[in-house]
Amino acid sequence: MEEAIKLTVITKFENVGILRPKYVKEIESWLKRPEIIIIKGVRRSGKSTILKQVASRLEKKSIYINFDDYRLLPYLKIDLLEEIMKLYSDMDYYFFDEIQKIPDFESWLRTYYDIKKHKKFIISGSNISMLSPKLGTVLTGRNITLEIFPLNYKEFKSFGRGSFEEYLKHGGFPEIVLEPDEEKKVKLLQQYFNDIMLKDILEKHQITPTQQFKAVAQYILSNTGLKISANKLAKELGVNSRTAENYLSHLVDAYLVFEVPFFSYSAKTKYKSIRASKYYCIDNGLVTALALKTNKGHLFEALVAQALRRKNQEIYHWQGEHEIDFIQKQEAFQVSLKAIEKDAFSELKKEFKHIKETIAVTPDNFEDME
Repeated sequence: MEEAIKLTVITKFENVGILRPKYVKEIESWLKRPEIIIIKGVRRSGKSTILKQVASRLEKKSIYINFDDYRLLPYLKIDLLEEIMKLYSDMDYYFFDEIQKIPDFESWLRTYYDIKKHKKFIISGSNISMLSPKLGTVLTGRNITLEIFPLNYKEFKSFGRGSFEEYLKHGGFPEIVLEPDEEKKVKLLQQYFNDIMLKDILEKHQITPTQQFKAVAQYILSNTGLKISANKLAKELGVNSRTAENYLSHLVDAYLVFEVPFFSYSAKTKYKSIRASKYYCIDNGLVTALALKTNKGHLFEALVAQALRRKNQEIYHWQGEHEIDFIQKQEAFQVSLKAIEKDAFSELKKEFKHIKETIAVTPDNFEDME
């Protein structure tokens, strides 16, 4: 175990990639507080690089270790964490990547937090429900959670690669943005999908791999913006509604897709089948890599949904005689590749008095959303 730890631990941070200041500064703003910092986000979105970037800027001693490293596979127990602390007891900051691989890690972290040894833990994982259901309350009041996403459009441009059309088509996963060959982009994105399915869904939830589940996931991702309910999905698949609901929740939990429910003041109305949620892929690159063909309008709508999702506020859609793409707080958004008629919002504003601003989003003003 000791040898494996020494082979995988990083204490010197060089060549840590292109700085993503938005996330680095946000994490740094919490470093002087005692809370455990939890970093979550889809696999390959740049979490590991950002953790190393934060570590590289610290004056105090830091270590980084990724528990997804195959060399640690035989030792993924609490004993591994104890051994790390014994070997590197003089460190001030501990960056633990993909820590959810270690069962019951929450209780171990709580113990170290409560005995106040002046050690700072920054941990990361690739699931929304990174904390186990059984122990999720263990760290209540002892953590702050931050999310990392693939590059937004401003970050994409700072990486110095490609046009808006390129971003629309291949998305913002950092390594994909930096890869110049289009065929390699697609193959890498397909591998991302397979890795997320295996490591963040099938292994995490102990699901026997089935072609049916993979086909469902591929269908939902390649049809980003799909409006579907668990009941409708169950009928199409010939499975019970609970299974279909689990399929959807697993995809959301792994950050592959996110849900945009129908907006209503009535919870009863919100969950009727005719008011089904929409599901958007977290990054357009996965859509392009998995779909047989893509629709430019749907891809642009998904870009806007992703930009709103990064704001960490609830997003909804609504439909009367006119369809309103998104509602977030007191703002309504209508998305189009060309100019939008103002009348599209009139019905919504009569129905919901809280809507204070209506925004027509086109490629010309999309960057203003970031």
